[in-house]
Amino acid sequence: MSNTPPPSIKIAGAEASVLSESDLMQLACGIDGCDSNCCKASAPIVLNPYEIALICRESKMSYEDLLDIVDTDRANGFPLVMLPRNPVCHFWTTSGCRIYDARPLACRLFPIGRVFDGFQSRFVLPGRNICTGLAPSPAGTVADYVKNQKAAVQIQMADRWIEFVNAMEQMPLPDKPVTSVAFHMLVYSPDTPPVPTAMNVYAVTSTEDRFMLRLKTALDQLPRFLGIVSSALRNIS
Repeated sequence: MSNTPPPSIKIAGAEASVLSESDLMQLACGIDGCDSNCCKASAPIVLNPYEIALICRESKMSYEDLLDIVDTDRANGFPLVMLPRNPVCHFWTTSGCRIYDARPLACRLFPIGRVFDGFQSRFVLPGRNICTGLAPSPAGTVADYVKNQKAAVQIQMADRWIEFVNAMEQMPLPDKPVTSVAFHMLVYSPDTPPVPTAMNVYAVTSTEDRFMLRLKTALDQLPRFLGIVSSALRNIS
């Protein structure tokens, strides 16, 4: 790490050192002494819809099948889709991760974390993120490590997701199961085609573009969709 101790912030009540991209560190994954701390006996990873799409594609699982192996909850109307790691991640094997190329951002960055504090993203090093498999490496920077983990695109998509969540939280959406169902259908499920807009939806082939189109469509359609569903439910009852 750099000689000057970085500031710290509290995450879930525990201190975490804040890192800058220029901070020096010695960090490289290695198999010597690895206990797979990043894959087991840890808190569940909250997945965003982009990560869900990558996992479904890599594992060849449908979204419905994925829901059978994850934990789910709801917060302020938003679904929480969480990949359990206790006692072990579903995709962990003794020879490595079965979805390594599609592993979530939290896995790529471990033991570094990334949090949003005051609408600003920060790299952090939580004290509880212990990895016995770290192999000695030449000193590099946090930016070097992030680049080596090929995390740039996932970081961009995570930022777009946070922006989307912040925008949706400004709307008076009901914190009810119907809201969660709407998000599952229109935002989370990669099996549901993006709702056609003025652009040619069938020309959107990359996972990133489809994710962005899904978010744009949801911003336009979710409030109206929920209003229609709520009215329909009132009429039925």
